Amino acid sequence: MTRRTEADAPTPRHARPQGGESSGVWRWVLLCAAVGLGVIVTRVFYDGRAALAAGDAAIAKGDVDGAISGWRRAARWYAPGAPHVIDAYDRLETFAREAEARGNRAGALAAWRAIRSSVVATRSFYTPFPARLAAADERIAALMAADEVAADPKKDEAAARAFHAALLARDDSPKLSWTILALAGFAAWVGGGFWFARRGVGADDKLVRREAIRAGVAIVVGLAAWMLGLYNA
Repeated sequence: MTRRTEADAPTPRHARPQGGESSGVWRWVLLCAAVGLGVIVTRVFYDGRAALAAGDAAIAKGDVDGAISGWRRAARWYAPGAPHVIDAYDRLETFAREAEARGNRAGALAAWRAIRSSVVATRSFYTPFPARLAAADERIAALMAADEVAADPKKDEAAARAFHAALLARDDSPKLSWTILALAGFAAWVGGGFWFARRGVGADDKLVRREAIRAGVAIVVGLAAWMLGLYNA
């Protein structure tokens, strides 16, 4: 009868190499991320083109409010380089300038405001179409000043225009540097928790001191950075 030695004993499940298992998990994560991104992009293009078509149908019927609403929705279904977004902005700007030429200040103001709100709604760490935003701000200030002077001829149109331009120029969006710090802190906070769960406790259910300290530092620093970033953003 052959005696089994310690070297012949099967390797415990938790001690076996898990490189292949980890790489398989990451492949599934990347696959799910790619599928999710594809679904989002498809939704953006499909709904964006549908909103653009709805705006075109509305203007063909003489429904100005419906047209502006449809084009605004199309502009807000934003993806870099999406043709429906550019078409929507072109339609809004063309309508605004033609309305101004006809003396329709209310229609022009509605279209310029749709352009401005769409750009502001779709900005992130960068602002898309900054030239269109600047043009919209300039015309909104001019039209609002003209409306005020029409209601009260004693008002100074230049002063009213400067006042509205200053309000429109205010940027209340979160500061990029503090936003990045908050996101990095959140990632470190959550990552530290995952690190502790995977490496902080050994197979014998005992605390792995060095790994637990690393995870704890990541959690504390990440949480502090996240709160600081949110406070200052």
